[in-house]
Amino acid sequence: MNREEEMLSAEVSADSLLGAVKSFLIESAAPHLEGRDRFNARVAANVLGIIQREQTIRPALQALDQDAATRWLPDIDAGANIIQQLSLALARREIENEPGIFDYLKARQLLVTAINNPKYASRAIAKQRWQSN
Repeated sequence: MNREEEMLSAEVSADSLLGAVKSFLIESAAPHLEGRDRFNARVAANVLGIIQREQTIRPALQALDQDAATRWLPDIDAGANIIQQLSLALARREIENEPGIFDYLKARQLLVTAINNPKYASRAIAKQRWQSN
């Protein structure tokens, strides 16, 4: 389904809506703005891009975190913040030198940076190094 067909369908996805607003800001609004308003339009477009990527990547990130909780926090409460609890367990050295913890942390960081700033140069270097090990 192309973009025009998506716009005509009864149900438009959140991703399509975010993309449409982002395109409007970058292609239509920002070129007609100046100074701070132009900057803010570009920032807003970047925020929409982050939201789009977060919606796409969130399931993989949640699955990764859930696997980590199952492995290293077997007694965690259902509603607990997994990242916070893992951080506390690491700080308390309850997960010291556990096999796989560094692989988890690297994989998580790659997913988080894929959301926040996928074009960041150091992310590409880290991805290449971490995934080749």
